[in-house]
Amino acid sequence: MARLPQDKDRIERATRESQTIIDLERQAREAKTARLRELRLSAEAPVPAKTIPKHKPVSRKTTRKTSDVR
Repeated sequence: MARLPQDKDRIERATRESQTIIDLERQAREAKTARLRELRLSAEAPVPAKTIPKHKPVSRKTTRKTSDVR
C-alpha cells in the first residue's frame, strides 16, 4: 500500500491553531466558572448562629410492649 505524501507544515499549522482554540475555550470556561462561583458564594449569606432555632429533643413516652401487658 502506497503512503500519501504528508504536508508537515500544514499539519503543524493545524495543530497550533487547534491548540490555540482549545486554550481559549479553557480560559473562557475557567473565567465563567470563577464568575459563577463568586455569584454563588455572594448569594449564600452566612446565617448567624443566633437566628437558627434550636430544636428541643423530643422526649418519647415509654410504650408498653404487648407481651408486658397482662
